[in-house]
Amino acid sequence: MFSTQLRSTSSPVQAGKPTTLALQVRNAQGQPVPTLPLSHGKPMHLFIISKDLQRFEHLHPEPRGDEFVLEHTFDTGGDYTLFVDYARPGGSAPVERHALRVEGPPRPTAALAETSGTQHSGGLAFTLHGADAVRVGAGARLHIAVADAATGRPVDDLEPYLGAMAHFVVLSEDGQDFLHVHPLDTKAGQGVAAHAVFPRAGLYKLWVQVQRQGQVVTVPFVLRVQVGAPPQGAHPSHH
Repeated sequence: MFSTQLRSTSSPVQAGKPTTLALQVRNAQGQPVPTLPLSHGKPMHLFIISKDLQRFEHLHPEPRGDEFVLEHTFDTGGDYTLFVDYARPGGSAPVERHALRVEGPPRPTAALAETSGTQHSGGLAFTLHGADAVRVGAGARLHIAVADAATGRPVDDLEPYLGAMAHFVVLSEDGQDFLHVHPLDTKAGQGVAAHAVFPRAGLYKLWVQVQRQGQVVTVPFVLRVQVGAPPQGAHPSHH
């Protein structure tokens, strides 16, 4: 049984001021575990997500002594959850989470609402297919077509990012259900896709990360997961 403990050099953490976040992994005996197997090229993946789901960071603490450490500056105050994803020696386990309160002016509040099928980021147009067919408990194939925003032509030069052609992170509106999934195989020019199972009905935010020309591009979507059969004519794929 492994677990993590979080500490910060600032107490309280202040928005706009750098703070060092340190995570210590401990084994069942409470002893520090300073070395972890690599998972997609990194020993640890840290996702920092604000309570309102407006702020998203995918970061990578690096080993320092018996901890995994990074420096981070929160741009606004408020409540955040830190999701810690790492490979345990000998097997996998659920992603761990830590609540963190950041002092300082909060960002303006905005209600979560479903997004349109196409979102733009980093000069790219991302179109989500299959969202209307997502149902509770049924495996869903989420396909993202990626095109050049200026020309509309499909992009065929995406590059591997952390050992995968994309990373998908999904979080329910209430912050309880977290998914970090990696893509299914797709051919160049056909975008990226992932398989996910949603445990409950409601709104979910999806962040998709790809890399092109050495730059990581993150694009968010909000989709609604419903109970019941998919709409007539929808054909979700299963993997």
